[in-house]
Order: sequence, then structure tokens, then C-alpha cells
Amino acid sequence: MFTALLWTFLTALFFATISATVSFLARDKISKFQFFAFSNLAASAIAWIVLPSWGMAAQVNWRMLMLFTMVTGIVNAASQAMLVLALKLGHNGLSVAIRNMSAVMSMFFALIFLNEKVSLVNISGVAFIIISLAVIAIFGRKSSVSPDLKMWVPVIIVALLLSGAYQILLTGSLLLPAATRKAGVLTPALFLGCGISNLLISGGEMIFCKTGFSSGIFHRRTLVITGFWTAAAILQYFALFKALEAMKQCGMAALTWPLIIGGNTTLFAVFCRFRWKEKYPLTTVIGMIGCVLGLILTIWGRK
Repeated sequence: MFTALLWTFLTALFFATISATVSFLARDKISKFQFFAFSNLAASAIAWIVLPSWGMAAQVNWRMLMLFTMVTGIVNAASQAMLVLALKLGHNGLSVAIRNMSAVMSMFFALIFLNEKVSLVNISGVAFIIISLAVIAIFGRKSSVSPDLKMWVPVIIVALLLSGAYQILLTGSLLLPAATRKAGVLTPALFLGCGISNLLISGGEMIFCKTGFSSGIFHRRTLVITGFWTAAAILQYFALFKALEAMKQCGMAALTWPLIIGGNTTLFAVFCRFRWKEKYPLTTVIGMIGCVLGLILTIWGRK
């Protein structure tokens, strides 16, 4: 159980590291989809070199692997696109809060398809995390956008469903053949799927939004950030698949995503406080404390 929780919180740490890395580009006029296309393809190239155990390559179901990772990549990129659109159409904090509820979808998937059980204390912990994330998102991020509900509501619902589907697909990787999971090819293939999907979306962005190509991607500063992002992303997925395997052995795979999202949000908020000197209202502090309490309850209440 200690190993499972260690991998899970390492995953949350790497998620927060990626968020922190991308925050350095927040004020740059660079298409995030172009950045993610470039970064994911770079991470894929490196991961194909360092991660696979090629002695097991003959045992890998390559057709199933590529289909799985392409679908996952498309869902991930579409989820990001819908969140970006939701942030433009409506309240930023509320959009993020609703999207974070996707952790509940992946939890129920594991309960049903992995035959796991959770206690009432587990459920209370997850509820604490979700409510605390909502408090942080809604009261911690100001938005000057007056939402057009007829457009914003369906967009944020789709963003929620796609985010949940992405988490479900990654949790569902536990159902892939053992050789495919252990050969070290899942992570580089996933980066490839995400990179191609973001490349397609960035192409559509340039055509329909007439944004043009972000040449700033190749500036020295951006390349350095890309390097940090690539390293953190490879470690993130490596840790994530280790966490899912270990949590499954403990009968806790259903709790993996609530723990990751709660830990990621709390760590990133702490980073923003110290690095960007962001001042948080009392409600955000309460939300962060609630996240920590929720994490404790979720772990303590193991069935």
C-alpha cells in the first residue's frame, strides 16, 4: 500500500510540475495546441529510446496498442480544446471546478469493471476533495467573462465527459494484455497519439481561427521550457502506470484519480503562491485544507 500511494503522489507531483512549467508560457502569445503537439512528439521520440524492453516486442499486441493510444490521444486533445473553449465562453473557476468532477467518473469505472470496493470514509474523502477543488476554482480564479449559458453549458458538459473518458481510458489500460503493459511501449505510444491529435487540432486552429504558426515555439526560452515539460511528462506517465498497477493490487485503483487531482491542485496552488506571489482569499486556503483532509480520509478509509 505504501508503494502504491508513493507512486500515486509522485504522479500528482509530476502533474503539478507540468502545470508549473506551462505556467511560464501563460503570458506568451504561443498556441498551446502547437506547443503540446511539439512537446508530445519530442517526448514520444525520447520515450521510444529509453523506455521499451525490446526483448518483449514480439509479445506486444501492436494493433491494439496503437488503436488504444490514438483514441486516448484524440480524447485528451479534444478535452483540452473543449476546456479552452469553456474558459472563453464562461466563468473560469466554475469551468475548472466542473471539469475536475471527472475524477468521480473514473472512480465508478474502476468500481464496476475492476470489481473494487470503497468504504463510506473513502467516499467522504473523495467528496471532500471534489468540494474543496470547487471552492478553490470558483473563488480563487476571477473571471471577467459573462457566460452565454446556451453555449457554455453544453461545452463544459462535453469537457467534463471527455476529461472523464480520458481518465477512464488510462485506468482501462490495466485491462490490456500484461505483455503490452510491461514492455514499456505504452508511454511512448501514448505521447505519439497525443502529439498527432494536438497537431491536427493546431492545424484546424490555424485554418479556422487564422492564428498562424507560433514561431516563438523555437525561441530559446520556449525550448528550455519544452525540455523541462518533456522530462516531467515522461516521468508523469511512467509514475502513473506504476501507480495504477500498484493501486490495483491494493484494491484501490478507483481512488487513484481523486488522489492525483487533489494532490496536483494543492501542490500547484502552493507553487503559484511562492513562485508567482499569488495572494489567495480565505476561501482558497480553506479549499486547500479541505483537499488535504480529503486526501487523508481517502487513504485512511481503505476498504
